[in-house]
Amino acid sequence: MSASAPPIASEPSYQDWLALRCVPVMRFVYAIGGVIPLIYLLGDLLIEPAQIEVTRLRLAYLLFWLVLSALTFKPGWKLPLAWSYPVYTAVGVAATCVIDGVLLNRPDFILATSLLYLVGLVIAKAGVALTALCGALTVLITALLLPRLGLEAEAVQRIAFFHLVWAGACTAAAVMIQKMNRQLFATETELRRTLAQNQRLLDEADKLARTDALTALPNRRQFFRTAELALVDARRDGTPLALLALDVDHFKRINDQGGHQFGDTVLRAVAQCCRDSLRASDLAARIGGEEFALILPGTDLSQAQQLAERLRERIAELQWPASVTVSIGCAALEAQMPGVDALLARADDALYAAKQGGRNRVSSAARVRGLID
Repeated sequence: MSASAPPIASEPSYQDWLALRCVPVMRFVYAIGGVIPLIYLLGDLLIEPAQIEVTRLRLAYLLFWLVLSALTFKPGWKLPLAWSYPVYTAVGVAATCVIDGVLLNRPDFILATSLLYLVGLVIAKAGVALTALCGALTVLITALLLPRLGLEAEAVQRIAFFHLVWAGACTAAAVMIQKMNRQLFATETELRRTLAQNQRLLDEADKLARTDALTALPNRRQFFRTAELALVDARRDGTPLALLALDVDHFKRINDQGGHQFGDTVLRAVAQCCRDSLRASDLAARIGGEEFALILPGTDLSQAQQLAERLRERIAELQWPASVTVSIGCAALEAQMPGVDALLARADDALYAAKQGGRNRVSSAARVRGLID
């Protein structure tokens, strides 16, 4: 498929596409950010009691986590992740610096907590700018806050250095992931466009298979398909069903005198007259060269004759260089008829009688039977 494939109406932007894949993972990352402190808090309360300051800080962090998660993910309250996640990272790392770096005297745990925030971004395939910002925050907070909390300079330098390494590594990973994401997005977009174009082609092919190209009326195949359904409905509901068989009089002479282009124009005009004469439930189709058929649900033979007469007059009143008339045969569904073929054959008999009677007239199957009898 070429790159010039037309865009589709529902095609998402890259940012929408990315958010669709990023947000569910970010929910999980946010959940982990609350579950881990909760586990620590339960351990402090149930297994080994911690300092009261540690418990208070963990409770405060959990409250912050609940509020921020609600603001970020609750419908109608959505705080953009570009704002929410840096705050989430900054507060989480700062709380860890105080709890693990000072109160519990295990500064190496700070890096593990910071990694949770950064790796979560990488797993969620978040943007490069957001990953770089959160990485920079982990470095700045550890480098600036830990000395103020009284941690030794050597430990601060070591922790800040590893934070810098991990921030750089996660940002580099985000760059590569974003490059692959854009390639994947371009591939998916091209695939969507290809599928949409293929669907349009299938729809057009299906329409062509059901439609006469010259008159835009349903073709013979579609006529029989629709007529069979109408016949089933009529027998099930006990309602009448009529069929008109229409033929343009002396069509060969029209073609010979006016040329095939004029003949095509006549057929299109007749088709339009048929369309204009029908109800929404009726169907007109071109079933042969100059032959048309009309299926009329809920119509008895008398009503079909009246409609056929109006249609014949309408066509006869068209203004042409030469006279254009039609002959129409009418038939109604009867109990002994096995299917649409029999109904159409009955209408064809009436059409033949109209032709034999001088053309430019309407004849019915009942009249033909009466003449035979």
